[in-house]
Amino acid sequence: ARRERVTVALAAVGLEHARHYTPRQLSGGMAQRVALARCLARQPRTLLLDEPFGALDELTRGDMQRLLLQVVRDTGAATVLVTHDIDEALLVSDRIVVLGNRGTLILHLAPDAPTPREAHVPALGALRIQILQALHDSQASDSPTLAHA
Repeated sequence: ARRERVTVALAAVGLEHARHYTPRQLSGGMAQRVALARCLARQPRTLLLDEPFGALDELTRGDMQRLLLQVVRDTGAATVLVTHDIDEALLVSDRIVVLGNRGTLILHLAPDAPTPREAHVPALGALRIQILQALHDSQASDSPTLAHA
């Protein structure tokens, strides 16, 4: 059963051909997809993902984002995704929490655009602007003030 789960997970991330590669034979993007396959093969109830798609090209990143959505939908796994990519957060998240430099809560959003969200660019654009404005405002308030004599 474990071998079958591994095979299915590797196929899901497009790496069935690399099953017997050693870690040094993997590119950075392949290594990230292997890490995701490793998570999928374990069939966890919780996924904690820290920049899982950072080293992927744009097309592969989109494929892996859709795979993540499918996995969460199929398994019901609770998922926390850390990303610096605002568009990625808007596309895959039910809730978005924006944290400041010191870990303070800047903004909490629950995008209400239906999935697939790629079809709802105007609504996502408005949320993107809201996030960017909150980040800008946060940075402005963190800036040191200069005393004038």
